[in-house]
Amino acid sequence: MPLLIGLAVLARVVRSNLTLLQATVVTDRWGTTHYGPLSALLRAPIHVAAAFAPWAGAALAAPLGGYPQLFAVLAAVSVTVAILVLTTERT
Repeated sequence: MPLLIGLAVLARVVRSNLTLLQATVVTDRWGTTHYGPLSALLRAPIHVAAAFAPWAGAALAAPLGGYPQLFAVLAAVSVTVAILVLTTERT
């Protein structure tokens, strides 16, 4: 139980920091002019993905053979993306 509580607290800390980062990234990168539309463009894909995630998870669980297989696929995709992020050169 302490491990789960610690992981939950850590996940919330990360999410809170991402909220602060999203609030400042627009002004740091593009300035304060047109903050609203630029912020909406930045956050729209995040909100769309969060809205469709429960449906997509349920829709993919059956063809993959259940939720354990779905989580294995999601873990593999996450590892692949992490490797791509770490090995891709920034321009």
